[in-house]
Amino acid sequence: MDTTKTESRTIRSQCEQFFFRKEIPFGMAASRIAISFLMLIVMGRSWRHVRELYSADGAPAPLADNFGFYNFLPILPATWAVALYTLMLLLLFTLMIGWKTRISAVGVLVLFTYFTLQDSLSTMTKYSVLSTHIFFLLSISACGEVWSVDRYLKLKRRGVPQPLRFLSNAPKSEIWPQRLLQMFIGIVYLGAAITKMHTAPYFTGEQLRFWLLTNVNHSNPVGEAMSVFPAIFVVFAYIAIIWEVLFLFIVWHRVGRWAMLGTGIVFHALTTITLGLYVFPFVCFSIYCSFLTTEDVIWWRKQFTKLIGSFKLPGNLLHAPRSVAAAITRGAEMLGDRGLVAALSVLVCGAVVLERSLDVYGQYSATGPYELQAMDEATWMKMKVNDTEIREQDKLLSMDIGEFLIAGLVTDIRKSFKQGTHLYVQANLVPPHGDLYLECNLHDTNGICVQQVGRIVTRDQLRYTFSYSIPDALMPGKYQFVLRSNATEIARKTITVLPNSNQPKTVVLGN
Repeated sequence: MDTTKTESRTIRSQCEQFFFRKEIPFGMAASRIAISFLMLIVMGRSWRHVRELYSADGAPAPLADNFGFYNFLPILPATWAVALYTLMLLLLFTLMIGWKTRISAVGVLVLFTYFTLQDSLSTMTKYSVLSTHIFFLLSISACGEVWSVDRYLKLKRRGVPQPLRFLSNAPKSEIWPQRLLQMFIGIVYLGAAITKMHTAPYFTGEQLRFWLLTNVNHSNPVGEAMSVFPAIFVVFAYIAIIWEVLFLFIVWHRVGRWAMLGTGIVFHALTTITLGLYVFPFVCFSIYCSFLTTEDVIWWRKQFTKLIGSFKLPGNLLHAPRSVAAAITRGAEMLGDRGLVAALSVLVCGAVVLERSLDVYGQYSATGPYELQAMDEATWMKMKVNDTEIREQDKLLSMDIGEFLIAGLVTDIRKSFKQGTHLYVQANLVPPHGDLYLECNLHDTNGICVQQVGRIVTRDQLRYTFSYSIPDALMPGKYQFVLRSNATEIARKTITVLPNSNQPKTVVLGN
């Protein structure tokens, strides 16, 4: 018997089972609802700025221009830009409820991609790139076969009584689009891990610490509070990179799936409260929905039934989702295909009229379009001539003193040390900075320099650690570590030297 051929057939059958097994597309339907709802909110916030961001009347920033492909995509007049942007929002809504699902998904894919490519400064982001891939995979999937208006209308045409009760009883379809979406997020994580492997400041915690201290994304007070404990960033860095590497290989197993997805939920939730990332985590969560299986739906349905029985929710609250679904499906049934086209046309035209009434540039005002005001000379010279010098103290992020190092970071920031203790004084610097000559001197309460150490710190270093051993003969009391950069004092921290029980006699050093 040829074992090679047998193994080949086994691998082939496993691949066919993995990609072409037929299942009810619960996962794709859940991802469809989640990503459509999220992008409807995110993109809807920019509707009033369409004229400024995406049209020829404003100041669009096409991504193609950055690569030398000028006029790669046409920049639309304001009226057309507003009309198509409004249409995209409406198609996001129809995609969310699953009405003309495939047409809606294709329309969203084309329009969403166009508008994100026309604004590389704000609309084009990591989450918009991920969303574009999701919309593409939704457009080639059977995501509208379950939990959708399309499914309701099909059941209605077949004469099924109470079709709302059967929205989750959809026909099975090949699972390969869902597998591609699942593999997509795994490959994204793997690519992120490979990038981190080539970034040295990631493993030292410096990159994450500086990110926590900024508000580039949104306000992150929790991250700012955590920045004073830099050692934990090293632990988080290794956990994150191990999880990103293993995700693509372990998530397919039942236990591994919950472990990987659970870790991902915790990871992205932490990025929200520490880094100020709000949209990106929810985009990833919408992809996590694609891992939903029929068994999961059955289990959650049972849990929901038990929850209702235990809490005894009011009837009106319990039937609220069903009432909303009934209103949407009945409205879709009443409109029909022609009614949908007519409704979209009316809404688009109304949006164009409404946007024009806002008159962002004053084109229709009595005084005519707004004019740019000349900038005063002092402000112009300040912007033109950048001769601001960076103060020496502004080059220091923090000065930490402790006894232990983990991955080069002081882990136990303290203020008191016993005689004979070996300690570290760590100066964390703010990039970019030039070459520095750092001094870390120990002074007594009278300001007398007890010990002096100086080192050259090159511009590529983000921290320098001074190593000290407190002499057994040093008199107990208050002392100060004075940090100087290029002969300028930039920081000063007070420590307390405690007596060592093994050294009964002490002498002042230097006397």
